[in-house]
Amino acid sequence: MNLLTMKSYAKINLTLNILKKLSSGYHNIESVMQQIELADNITFERLAEEQIIMQSNNPSLENEDNLAYKAAELLKQRFKVKGGIKINIEKNVPLSSGLGGGSSNAATALMALNRLWKLRMKEHELIKVGVELGSDVPFFIIGGTALVTGIGDKIKPVTRYPKLNYVLINPGYRVSTESAYNAFDKAKIKPKKPKTDGVVKALANSDVKALGNSVSNDFEEVMFKKHKDLKDIKTNMLRNGALNAVLSGSGPTMIGIFNSIYEAREAYFKLKDDYPFVFLTKTV
Repeated sequence: MNLLTMKSYAKINLTLNILKKLSSGYHNIESVMQQIELADNITFERLAEEQIIMQSNNPSLENEDNLAYKAAELLKQRFKVKGGIKINIEKNVPLSSGLGGGSSNAATALMALNRLWKLRMKEHELIKVGVELGSDVPFFIIGGTALVTGIGDKIKPVTRYPKLNYVLINPGYRVSTESAYNAFDKAKIKPKKPKTDGVVKALANSDVKALGNSVSNDFEEVMFKKHKDLKDIKTNMLRNGALNAVLSGSGPTMIGIFNSIYEAREAYFKLKDDYPFVFLTKTV
């Protein structure tokens, strides 16, 4: 096999609790993450030449800082792989949006190159490499819906959950995860009691209303102060029938949770022209 195309799914956070800051600079977290149907398409092509080539419909990704490039470089060096790879990313997920696009691309690269280069790495080995690339990467190797703890490296799959309908709104600017954590630390916000149990129970019972009551994100307090339009987006979602709306990751994408595809679709059509990026999606 010399050519492989894979979908690189985005994620949302139904909960995100920021816990103790570690000496490494990372924070322990507790989060329920879900993959959604919004995805990049990535094609991997084996090359005889000793090089890694990045191509994309977004030229800003065609560099060595790209996490997919770093994933390829790491595996190539570690396993002394002969030959190279061409990686073409059709980018659909907004950059620095709280939807984990870069981390998903890295995880997809690890899984694809494990197959193309016949490295025979087991899942736990891929996760170990994934942690080196970024704290969200391990989740994308497992995929689906999961309770994520530690610095993102402890993944417990949530196996019982319904298909859920979401409207995503991104206001058109980027928020770096590092700047969001810096703002959170500076604000000295006291840790809140995690709501993850309520979310996992609501998912298991297919209780969408209970889920709406349980979602939370510790970044909202600082992000809403810094970006007042995010609170307006949340209000707009609720006005248009969302059970609730919550920030995904460090933002700035807001997720509207809807009781059914019909209500989600109606809200999407009402809101789609009001913001730079509005997307109707559901769980994978």
